[in-house]
Amino acid sequence: MKPDHYLGMRPGDLDGKPYAQYWNPRMRPLQPQVAQALQHGGEAGALGFPMSDTDQLLKPGYLPLENGFTKLPGGKVFVAVRTNMPGVTGAMFEWWMGWHYMEYERYKLWHPRAHIANRTDEMQGDNPQLSDREKYMTTHYVTEYVGDRREDITITFSDPATIFSHPDRFADTATTAMVCGRVGLRRAPVTIGHLIHQIRATPDGSEMRSRFWLGKPQLDPLGPGNPINRILGSNALSTRLLGAHLGRDMLVHCGMEMHHLAGFLPDLYADYHKA
Repeated sequence: MKPDHYLGMRPGDLDGKPYAQYWNPRMRPLQPQVAQALQHGGEAGALGFPMSDTDQLLKPGYLPLENGFTKLPGGKVFVAVRTNMPGVTGAMFEWWMGWHYMEYERYKLWHPRAHIANRTDEMQGDNPQLSDREKYMTTHYVTEYVGDRREDITITFSDPATIFSHPDRFADTATTAMVCGRVGLRRAPVTIGHLIHQIRATPDGSEMRSRFWLGKPQLDPLGPGNPINRILGSNALSTRLLGAHLGRDMLVHCGMEMHHLAGFLPDLYADYHKA
């Protein structure tokens, strides 16, 4: 591990940082709906949906699986997490996505027990000439723990219009932000999953509906029917690359980090947006 890649804060890390007060290694427990899903364990595959059917998130109300994990018929692990975020708005979350990667200390605020490092090639999160969305709409190089496994991954964020058939319906569904990303390995051009974080307005702020499609690794230059990708996507290799408890671990990771973020994001955002 690189010398500057470590969990937590060391003496001096937060000296002079205007956001130092938001470092809190005592994370709040999982929200009740996530804890209940964790106790339930794996769900039936029919309760999930494939990446090709993301427009389900634009339906009113809730879907059959809002918190939990399952394995889809094609072999991918599907994870759903709903986080209540009082006082949070979609604009706040998009600002956070463009702000947090500029320093490892910022990234660690999000999940003190799992986040180690994050960066981009452009490092333009503090560029006032860019919109918040433009700041994060690139590839992020992430080092974090998911469960007990340290992962070195890339997350390439893209325009939701490339993922959803009807992005014009976002406003009709009270969707104030939709963050979509492709997850890959750092050590090889291999895609290992996709994610969506939907921020939907509620009377007291927002709720985040997160979805993950993980597993069945694919070497990017090759098509899904290529023999090499069939081997890569086998259950044995997928488990070796991503762990045997990926669904459970991602449910906990997302549930913890988003609940923790909701606890300080409104105040942090206000600090950086004073009149």
